[in-house]
Amino acid sequence: MKTTNSPSFIDKDCNLWLTPTQLDTNDNICQNKHSYYFIVNCQVNNTEYISSSILEVLGYSAEEFNMNLFTSLMHPDDLDYRNKCEYHTAELRKHVSYTALSQYLVSYSFRLKTKQGHYITIKQEYQTIETDKYGRMLKNFVHHEIIEDYKTRPESDFQIIDKQKNRCINFNTKFKLTKREVEILDLIHEGYQSKEISDMLNISHHTTQTHRKNILSKTKCSSLIEVLKKIGA
Repeated sequence: MKTTNSPSFIDKDCNLWLTPTQLDTNDNICQNKHSYYFIVNCQVNNTEYISSSILEVLGYSAEEFNMNLFTSLMHPDDLDYRNKCEYHTAELRKHVSYTALSQYLVSYSFRLKTKQGHYITIKQEYQTIETDKYGRMLKNFVHHEIIEDYKTRPESDFQIIDKQKNRCINFNTKFKLTKREVEILDLIHEGYQSKEISDMLNISHHTTQTHRKNILSKTKCSSLIEVLKKIGA
């Protein structure tokens, strides 16, 4: 199943999560019978490319698999959880610039039914690889891997990972903040002072100080150092 938008490693299977840089190379690509990946065109809600290793995992060929089949294979008891995860992911898009979406990796697990009729637990990781100027997702790169010896879902199962900063986001804390407050908090984490932040964002020093106070109030913290620790910075 090949399209003009297929990645350069179209005839190979991968065993790792790919960064945007790795998408353009053949380095580190090898076969793994316990995972597969695909590209979703979000505008039409269908796949543009599916790795052949899906046959080993689910029993379906790349030609058989599509998003309607994917949804139908999900365990009924996991549908509500998946919807909640996707709701929180949609909240992410409200708080970050569309140019920054690709730096976030979304991860959570659920069960899928194989063609043979039994359920396996899959860890899903995906990131946006293309957006329009309004921040709408155009394409996502999705990676599925079997979780062996799965018993119960851990509380930390759903994660949004900032790949640039190499840390998980404390979603409930960070995304109570406005997009500007998140931006200022990230600059504080990078070591910039209030005056520098004001100059960088082209806002007054008073406005920057007001945002800092709002951050402390919303996160119920006494210092910005405490805020950064709370969100896992």
